[in-house]
Amino acid sequence: MAAAVSTKIHLDSLVVSGFRGIANLAIPRLGRVTLLAGKNGVGKTSVLEAVRVYAARSSYGVLASVLRSHAELQRTTNAEGVEALTPDWNGLFHGRDMWVESGIKIGTTGNDRQLDIRAVRAAEPQMPPHPEFPDHLFPVFRVNFGSQQWQIPIDDPLPGALRHRFRRTASELPGEIEWVTLGPGLPGDLALARFWDEVLLKGEQKLAIDALDLVLGSKTEWIAAVGDTAQRGADRGRRVIVKNESQNTPVPLQSLGDGAARIFGVAVAIINSQGGFLLIDEAENGIHHSVQRDFWTMVLQAAQMYDVQVLATTHSRDAVFGFARAIQDLEYADGVYIRLENDNHKMRAVEYSKKNLFAAAKYGIETR
Repeated sequence: MAAAVSTKIHLDSLVVSGFRGIANLAIPRLGRVTLLAGKNGVGKTSVLEAVRVYAARSSYGVLASVLRSHAELQRTTNAEGVEALTPDWNGLFHGRDMWVESGIKIGTTGNDRQLDIRAVRAAEPQMPPHPEFPDHLFPVFRVNFGSQQWQIPIDDPLPGALRHRFRRTASELPGEIEWVTLGPGLPGDLALARFWDEVLLKGEQKLAIDALDLVLGSKTEWIAAVGDTAQRGADRGRRVIVKNESQNTPVPLQSLGDGAARIFGVAVAIINSQGGFLLIDEAENGIHHSVQRDFWTMVLQAAQMYDVQVLATTHSRDAVFGFARAIQDLEYADGVYIRLENDNHKMRAVEYSKKNLFAAAKYGIETR
């Protein structure tokens, strides 16, 4: 069963500067579950990406993944003459200039818990002399976090052997926090099957089963991940199947509709991100307005139970009102609702108190 719950969350506030479309943003308070709303293009997804970079301590893989998800790529030729599409690192920085002196900062309002990422040309002390780089200077991201400092190499035209020796792995980065991302689309079969494997290992099936029942309206008898994993690559054909009391035979989860896949995905993702972050982009996708209140009640309770800090974005009025009613139902719930605004290229965060948020839901007042 789930371990004893910590009352501490990783980010009780958030400061982001110099990251993608965010010049400067300060959110004074985050909760165990924080819902972010705002107009298209205001920067909601960038906030989730910033938290992912923070959790991964700016690992190379996560930085590159953020850029690839936005097709921020450039064609390069390395020192061995091999052409490839590589991340355009400028896309990480506000103003698209990675050599900007101020760099990127992500963390809490206290400077001791902020990542500071800057592009520099640095030397690797352990690097032997190389005729192509006699001065030993390589483009890197220099990262500071509190008293710790490390370097992330950039895929410039470094020879492969040097690039391999210079790169740090995620396991070598200090204090990485577990994180899982979902959305804006529905999770695929393989991701759901792998999540379910971990749920079974932890013996935590009840949350996922109860979540499915919210959507299906009848009792789920059992869930299984099927598909051959004996051969290399065979798990690509794996999928989750469900036996519900209203059905004569088990059926693929994906055949039960977007709502079932979405709410099941969120439930198993919470379990898989125990002790870390769950980042959900466009949380309302696939979930009917009539289920929003129960959905957010499940998220708030499960986040507390599994010691997960959830940040989610939404465009949906129904999602906001469902979130408000769930907070009202759960006296202990640590839920925060924030609307992001962008006025003359200046971002700001507007927090709604529980009282004001519930009043908005009760009287249908627009808060997005």
